[in-house]
Amino acid sequence: MKFKLLFLLIGMVFFTPFLFAHSPDLSSMMIYEQNGKYFLAIKSSLTAFEGEIDYHFNKNAYKTPEEFQQLVSKHFQKNCLLIINNDTIKFINPTVVLGHETTVFAELLNVPDKFNSLYVRNTVFKDMPNNMCELILTLKGLPQKQYILTNENNQEVKLRVENDNWEVEETNASFFKSSNLLLWSLLFLSVLVVVAIAVWRKKNIS
Repeated sequence: MKFKLLFLLIGMVFFTPFLFAHSPDLSSMMIYEQNGKYFLAIKSSLTAFEGEIDYHFNKNAYKTPEEFQQLVSKHFQKNCLLIINNDTIKFINPTVVLGHETTVFAELLNVPDKFNSLYVRNTVFKDMPNNMCELILTLKGLPQKQYILTNENNQEVKLRVENDNWEVEETNASFFKSSNLLLWSLLFLSVLVVVAIAVWRKKNIS
């Protein structure tokens, strides 16, 4: 059993980058601190980036890798939003590294020393029907936080810091989804009650 678990962990380490490099639906977004500076990196397959650029700018919008990189940078800055402590963070010096796994890097400007809240929206790959983006926060003084961005949560999340830990705030979309679930549950229970009463009366009559 231990050997199976070991092989599973090894497989995750080696094959996770492979999956990101070859599946257009999967991507990752990391916000991290390094040597006193903060950076953001988005990784996905080249196919995913090409699909979004072709969809939004058409296939004839670029002829060289440099032109493609410029369009990726433009698309990234338009579809990525980061707010820390209610202040919008600027992306500076965005860089696009092309490859089977393509990466967008950007330095973050004016990041505060203390984190109270953080809001992320990443709609770079929103046109991919089954897109999933793994958000990874590695920020100084706080534990690492992972969260999955999908169409279900509108590719966004709002977090707050409580007792030196990240806590997810419920969004309106989550609220309505939970409200709908509660409504359907109550409706289902009501139907069960009505059926039970009908069966009980039928038994008593007979």
